[in-house]
Amino acid sequence: MANRFALLGLLALCAGCAAPATTLSSNPYTEPEYRVAPPDTLRIHVRPAPEIERELVVRPDGKISFDLIGDIHVHGQTVGQIRTEIEDRLKEFVVHPDVSVTLAASNSRRVHVLGEVARPGSYPIVGEMRVVDAIAGAGGPSRLASNAVRLVRPGEQGGVYAVDFDGITQSAIADTNHILHPGDVVYVPPTVSAKIGYALQVIFYPIQAIVGLGGGAVRGGL
Repeated sequence: MANRFALLGLLALCAGCAAPATTLSSNPYTEPEYRVAPPDTLRIHVRPAPEIERELVVRPDGKISFDLIGDIHVHGQTVGQIRTEIEDRLKEFVVHPDVSVTLAASNSRRVHVLGEVARPGSYPIVGEMRVVDAIAGAGGPSRLASNAVRLVRPGEQGGVYAVDFDGITQSAIADTNHILHPGDVVYVPPTVSAKIGYALQVIFYPIQAIVGLGGGAVRGGL
């Protein structure tokens, strides 16, 4: 019975190889104004004297601590809103404070690279990151990787989009090398033969485990 279920799963996997992906709209993506979140890093510079410069990581509670004024809640705020709040609160201690706030590291904006890559995981978006950038950052495709890469975009405007990895890397056809958005998932599936191999492992692993235990028992008795 277990083998029958495993074979049915194998057939489902192979059928899934032919599942079509939709075409990503060519409309330009307009990202809303950036909102700070943990664990982003902010660089804050205050002038004139006493001149203060700090680089601060947003804590899990959504706050940072700054000289003279203590905790500031920054989660969900824009850089401009944070600058205004720091400036207003510093006026108690500094005459005409000149405050600049910049985003030093955007670690809360991440993409997820899964499947047949060297280091599957979640990676921060640095600058304008595209699909191939994310795969390269994850160590590149494994030898079992298929060319049928998929970009999965969550949300109302999302969907599943095809990526021609070989076309991008071997023929410089960049049409499917999409710009990544926060929360995107890049999935590099295994080849059909690799899927079959994985399914066979599921089928035969219990037998291998039993044989291995039996062999161990025999060796232990000698």
